[in-house]
Amino acid sequence: MDEIVAESPTRTDPTATHLSAVVGGPVGDHAAAHPWWGPARVLLGVTGVVLAAGMVSKSACVASAWGKDQQPYAQLCWTALADRPVTSAAPPGVTQWLERLAGGVPGTGPVATVVGLALLLAPLLLLATALLVRVDPRRPWAAAGWAMAPVLAVQWLSWESLAAVGVAVLLWGWTTGRPWLAGVGAGIGAAVTLPVAVALAGVLAVGGREGRAGVRDRVDAVLAAAAAYVVVTLPGRAGLERADIGSLWLVLQQAGHTPSRTVRAVVAVLVLAVAALAVARLAVRSDGGPRTAAGAGLVLLVAGILVSGSAPPEVAVVVLPLAAVAVRRWRDLLVWQACELVSWVVTGWYVGGAIEPTVTDDVRAYWLAVLVRTAGLLWLVVAVLTEESVDDDVVDVGGGEPHPDVDLLADAGRTRP
Repeated sequence: MDEIVAESPTRTDPTATHLSAVVGGPVGDHAAAHPWWGPARVLLGVTGVVLAAGMVSKSACVASAWGKDQQPYAQLCWTALADRPVTSAAPPGVTQWLERLAGGVPGTGPVATVVGLALLLAPLLLLATALLVRVDPRRPWAAAGWAMAPVLAVQWLSWESLAAVGVAVLLWGWTTGRPWLAGVGAGIGAAVTLPVAVALAGVLAVGGREGRAGVRDRVDAVLAAAAAYVVVTLPGRAGLERADIGSLWLVLQQAGHTPSRTVRAVVAVLVLAVAALAVARLAVRSDGGPRTAAGAGLVLLVAGILVSGSAPPEVAVVVLPLAAVAVRRWRDLLVWQACELVSWVVTGWYVGGAIEPTVTDDVRAYWLAVLVRTAGLLWLVVAVLTEESVDDDVVDVGGGEPHPDVDLLADAGRTRP
């Protein structure tokens, strides 16, 4: 069996190559891996710093304990953990359990609740980092797209973080031959963010561990997802009949073109069907590796978000695990996140009344936020579907070679990009 050699992003990604100049440039031809600071430990540390930055970003609301009506949105520090969501969609039943656990933190009120829930969510997000590092043995540093993400910093204090962890479990479980765990992760994710259910279909369309997953594995994953969904949503959750924040349907409604439920259902089916065809093409032209699985899930997840009745800015953190593994170039990840951050800022200012329209009931600022966010999501999809090679890229082998003083021909005969 050939030894799996992990690639170095500074040797394979142009953006990472340019950024590495501040620390001496790309990894050298004979660089050896550090005996302790491997990808998992480094990225766990980075994740901790990013989560801390996210806590600091909400500090503007601490003094008022999220008590002022518009201030959390205008100052971009709102969080559903303090019962200040930007959408009216009901959270799943598991949030009640977590709030009771968070009650063990000394103190009362929204601030104590947020701190308690943050202490519960942070270890789960660190677990997600550890799992994403292990999704693709050839690309452990791909998890840096998750661990270092600006989107993670500003959106992790939300219930959508549970869905993001579920997606990480889904990817890890399916690509390592654990279909039941993959299904549990998908069920938890779908309970919080329903489009994760269609992402599960995309991931299962790919061959799983070494491309050998069979019908039984897929059935196991679906059954586990259904069971986890039922348990997490107990005692149930209310449906959302009308379009809500982040939805393209709300843009149409505000523009005076309110579609019926039948029209919405037909459009949703058509969009998901087109996405399914794109996933089928993706699966056919690849060897069924981890990047293909993540890419297939990403395409269907984006399609689900675009036709969803509610898609608040926080849903970006659910897309992030799939994007980190599926998208090869950091440039594409940064473009998408820039769109998400612009949309997040404009949405907060719009809901908080910080943007004063020149015309009464002018909602064009909100439309801009949704359209910019949609453009970013479509950018991700195009990046996944247009890459010439999905899983058979030439892997750089500059790291982990024999010491140059011992074997001066360590690189002899090896191909480099």
